[in-house]
Amino acid sequence: MFLAVSIVCDDYFLPSLEIISDSLGLSQDVAGATFMAAGSSAPELVTAFLGVFVTKGDIGVSTILGSAIYNLLGITAACGLLSTVVSRLSCWPLFRDCMAYAISAAAVLAMIIDNKVHWYECVSLLLIYGVYILVLCFDIKINQYIMKKFSPCCACFTVAAEEAEQPLIGWKEETGPLLRRQSRADSGMFQDESDYSQLSISLHGLDSISEDPPSVFTMPEADLKRILWVLSLPIITLLYLTTPDCRRQFWKNWFMLTFLMSAVWISVFTYVLVWMVTIVGETLQIPETVMGLTLLAAGTSMPDTVASVMVARKGSGDMAMSNIVGSNVFDLLCLGLPWFIKTAFADTSGPVEVNSSGLTYTAISLVCSIAFIFLAVHLNGWKLDKKLGAVCLVMYLIFAVLSILYELGVIGNNPIRMCGN
Repeated sequence: MFLAVSIVCDDYFLPSLEIISDSLGLSQDVAGATFMAAGSSAPELVTAFLGVFVTKGDIGVSTILGSAIYNLLGITAACGLLSTVVSRLSCWPLFRDCMAYAISAAAVLAMIIDNKVHWYECVSLLLIYGVYILVLCFDIKINQYIMKKFSPCCACFTVAAEEAEQPLIGWKEETGPLLRRQSRADSGMFQDESDYSQLSISLHGLDSISEDPPSVFTMPEADLKRILWVLSLPIITLLYLTTPDCRRQFWKNWFMLTFLMSAVWISVFTYVLVWMVTIVGETLQIPETVMGLTLLAAGTSMPDTVASVMVARKGSGDMAMSNIVGSNVFDLLCLGLPWFIKTAFADTSGPVEVNSSGLTYTAISLVCSIAFIFLAVHLNGWKLDKKLGAVCLVMYLIFAVLSILYELGVIGNNPIRMCGN
């Protein structure tokens, strides 16, 4: 299933995102925070609907809030450690997405603090997401205003202001590999044609798709890749028969169908993956909370991890970070959709009942992780590299160990619950 998610992301999801971004004139960070975040977060949205309408429990809330720390620290660590390319990050996109994430987390936590969710509270979540999308639509205007206003008192904004005036460039540091970045003048969904850089780099480092890629049924030459190709042949065939390959000229205009089908298959593969992980936890008698903090968190976030690592390895650091934080924003605010449908249409007799136990610990963890990511990137010179990845990995391991010790009753007084009980 890990391999299946990787295939659907690399061969279908990211190419469709590339064409969508080019068609709408989106910069890498805006594309990462919108379409990429929504597509790779499809499993969380499905989980939220299942929790509200099927299991009638808190699976949606617990999954989304429980994996938030992994999304920020774990995926950032994977992007830094698994990428050979050092990506230069922009100050404004990270600040914008972290601020949106903080507001989203505060809104959700304020809603569930009384264990009840009303329809008007659900509407407020959807309105917040609407405002976030509106900010992204006029990102270039807001970016220029912020840089002009605060560049005298903030060094990172000064650097961003200087870089925003330059076209897309690539360069090499004295001790590092190629760094790529995209001009911040390329941001914004509704920008003038003259503002959009004709030199914008695609996800795959190409200005355009000039010819069809090799057939997915072409056997690789390397021995290890041949083994993986044979093992994944059923998945390759299934995707080939159900999802148009928009990398090919014949299917290029069907990119939206490719995007939607990719999101569907990502959800299906992730569901099977999480189901398998749950069975492993029950078989090995591992507490469900421990599984949730480790393998389940990684499993539900696998599409985000694969997609972010792939674009980071191509030098698109802003897109990777915007997908990481933007996915969390989407995850939190998408909780309002199933809640609103249930309270406004399906069951209007009363609010949705949720369990807010552990709310204080979750709130502190979310706020600390947001502040840590922004501060770590700033102290690292606005680069996504192995050093930043190692620091994020250490912080995530510390968080995971402390959480597991608490759930096992070693720290504090907490009853142990096994999977399936």
